[in-house]
Amino acid sequence: MSVTFRISDQILKLDDVSDATVAVVHKYDAFLNLLHTGNYAFLRDAAREALRFLVSAKYPDLERLARENWSRPELAKRHASIDALLGKMPLRDRKAATLDIATGGGKSFLMYGLAAIALAEGLVDRVLVLCPSLTIEDGLLEKFNALAGNQELTAIMKELGAVVAIPGIKRGNETIQQGDICIENIHAVYTNAGSSIADSFKGHGGRTLVLNDEAHHLFSPDDSDESSMKKWLQFLVSPEYGFRYLINVTGTPYTGNDYFPDVIHRFGLKQAIESKVIKKPDYVLEETHKKQSWDKIYAVHQENVKEYGTKLRPISIVITKDIAECVEQWQSLVAYLVKKEKINSAEAEKKVIWVTSGIPSNKAAKARVEAAYSPRDSKDSPDKRRKENLTALKKVDDPASPVEWIVSVSMLTEGWDVKNVFQIVPHDSRAFNSKLLIAQVLGRGLRVPSCLEIQPLVKVTNHEAWTDEIANLLKDVLEVENTLSWGFDSRREEYIFPLHNLSYELVEQTVETKKQKAMDIKLVLKPQSLKSTEYVTFSESGTLAMEITHENTEEIEYAVCTLHDFINEKDKKVGEKWPKNRIRKLIKDALIVGGYDDTFLSRENLSLVQQAFGPLFRDTDKEHPRMTNTAKSLFMVDYRDSMRQSFSESRVKESGAVYHVDGDVKPFGKDETHLWDQYCKWVKMAEAFGNETPENILEITRRLHMVDANRFKTPSNVLYASHEPERKFSDLLFEVSSLIEAFIKPPDRGCYSFPYSYKPAKTGKTHAVNEFFNPDYFIRLKDSHDVMVVEIKHDGDDSSRNKAKYRDGKAHFERLNEALVAADEPWRYHFYFLSPEDYTGFFDRVRDGKFKGWSAGLMVELGK
Repeated sequence: MSVTFRISDQILKLDDVSDATVAVVHKYDAFLNLLHTGNYAFLRDAAREALRFLVSAKYPDLERLARENWSRPELAKRHASIDALLGKMPLRDRKAATLDIATGGGKSFLMYGLAAIALAEGLVDRVLVLCPSLTIEDGLLEKFNALAGNQELTAIMKELGAVVAIPGIKRGNETIQQGDICIENIHAVYTNAGSSIADSFKGHGGRTLVLNDEAHHLFSPDDSDESSMKKWLQFLVSPEYGFRYLINVTGTPYTGNDYFPDVIHRFGLKQAIESKVIKKPDYVLEETHKKQSWDKIYAVHQENVKEYGTKLRPISIVITKDIAECVEQWQSLVAYLVKKEKINSAEAEKKVIWVTSGIPSNKAAKARVEAAYSPRDSKDSPDKRRKENLTALKKVDDPASPVEWIVSVSMLTEGWDVKNVFQIVPHDSRAFNSKLLIAQVLGRGLRVPSCLEIQPLVKVTNHEAWTDEIANLLKDVLEVENTLSWGFDSRREEYIFPLHNLSYELVEQTVETKKQKAMDIKLVLKPQSLKSTEYVTFSESGTLAMEITHENTEEIEYAVCTLHDFINEKDKKVGEKWPKNRIRKLIKDALIVGGYDDTFLSRENLSLVQQAFGPLFRDTDKEHPRMTNTAKSLFMVDYRDSMRQSFSESRVKESGAVYHVDGDVKPFGKDETHLWDQYCKWVKMAEAFGNETPENILEITRRLHMVDANRFKTPSNVLYASHEPERKFSDLLFEVSSLIEAFIKPPDRGCYSFPYSYKPAKTGKTHAVNEFFNPDYFIRLKDSHDVMVVEIKHDGDDSSRNKAKYRDGKAHFERLNEALVAADEPWRYHFYFLSPEDYTGFFDRVRDGKFKGWSAGLMVELGK
């Protein structure tokens, strides 16, 4: 059964409407109304909820609040027990909670408001604001000083009879007195370097409010500390201080992919985007160029310059997984700009800065940094440049700043308040592979410049190879994924029929001995060009065309010399038979036959030429055992025992479809009923309002298809089709239901499978890979023991893997039928590979009974 975790369901709810609590919460409405105006009015609710928790006598600590909320079934779904929930709350024995406020949502103003109200009400005597870096500390000090000096805010506090109307704003190296707000970076607290924190707060924790900014650092793993508890957290729970009131504020409340369990208010990325407080992410859906390249990134950057350049200087940021890679990619980008814009290195380095929290202490990583960084003079060093870059970072939004590119690490403790970011480039999936990292990386580019009147987009130019991974995690961060499960439904058992299979064992079938070396070379090269026009489709802005320069090429003569040396090193006798002129002719003839430019050779094709010579070097009179999967015994697969599958709301919107029985009010179990009922309500809304229905609702309802009960001849609760070819086939399958007895769409794994082998197309792969094939549909014909086994593919999908699947699948079902005959079983299986252009022909053959031996167009291509 699929379990859905709505982030909104994980928020701890406060239930204290007592007169005493309400009086305090709303006492400061005028102050909050003035502090949080316009689009940021949502912060008033966040402040009130935090204040409600802090002053409520009903909740002496976080544990009391958690236990009260435990009665809600949504929490029980996520946590095994109340003890498991409490075990994730290290601050449960005090008034501690988290506020989830999207990056760019005004967290600094929220924290000032809480600090000022806590002092004004006399709830505490002092406030300690902790942050992860000196840069953030400087930013908070600037904002807090400005707010403390705001005469209108002060006048309101005085009118309310505040205990402290004007709080003092101090650093940690000053003596902190009653009525003061102290702002300190946590590293200064660890080292006690000039900090008076110990002197000012020891023994006063019970009358101190601690505000933890960027609190995800508080609970995130610390590789440098063997203890599971971070030093920041150790400081907060220290009995020497006895801190009682703690509010954590963050826009990324995740430990890895786990959402914080102590959040009492949330204004997440989704709400911030809808409220137009921040930019809207615009990420890659698909692209024709399969490799990440500076050409692509540069093209997107220039598109942003064209869109926003008249009002500001758009900035692109590249996110790497670690510091060494950060400096290496900075060097690579500088070199690219030198060549692309025809400028010198000094000019390029003014346009590109790299930002990290330090220089690695690890010897190997440090060596990589030093190798990548070119000192400007004898006094220069990576750390000196790093500090200069941090200073430059504070001014990159200024019109006078030359910076257009920033290379940074994913998990950065330094402050980031840059508004001109319009492109985010995750250089490696490891820099973007958790909800915490995605939320933090997105936060680098979400703030909106004040000079823009409309909500801008921030493009996320990710690798096509992990587009799905990023898209799904991103959607999890923006809006939790709703999922539903499908599989065997006992109410529909009449449509069960046996699925016969064969067990296989890998055995040595033959031993091959080469008596003589290969003499001929079969050379087929891949398409190559020096430049190509490629296309990237973004989720919001659509398709962008760009010219890509292919750098990985060699001149023909260089390739010929390289191959000649390679051959002679391997076998001088072969080298004598393959002089340079013969190698040159071999390459040029293969390029001409392919219709490709024969003035150069791509490095990929150079590798293919090198591979083609491989058989000439194989040893003779040496045994080479050949292993093969051999069919053994016949056995039955019972669909009733198969695992359930799940599909997400986003997958349905993008490419899927859900088919369900007309009139079936309960196709899903109790945990999923709420979501399905919501979908059904949306269907009725769409029927009533037509095109006036909100688009986000129509995206779902268009993909829900009702099927008459007498046509829905499958033993599952619903049928899910994952992509367009499957949707089209399913549509026709229900249309011709009178021709079939039943059909089964097995899970992608854990049900019906058999082995197949293929040679990957990737360069350098010469040995077969063994995998398992799971066909898409098993269709039992009407009043028959004939079962049609169908695998669905896109038109023209004749890849080497599909050719292997077709070859081995055809052999499997031939062997299976032979085994069924031997076992005196009446069942027979007929195997088909179909693409949409084959569907009508396939169902025509089913209808006229001439399906035996029929081949679809795709099958002909795969059989070549």
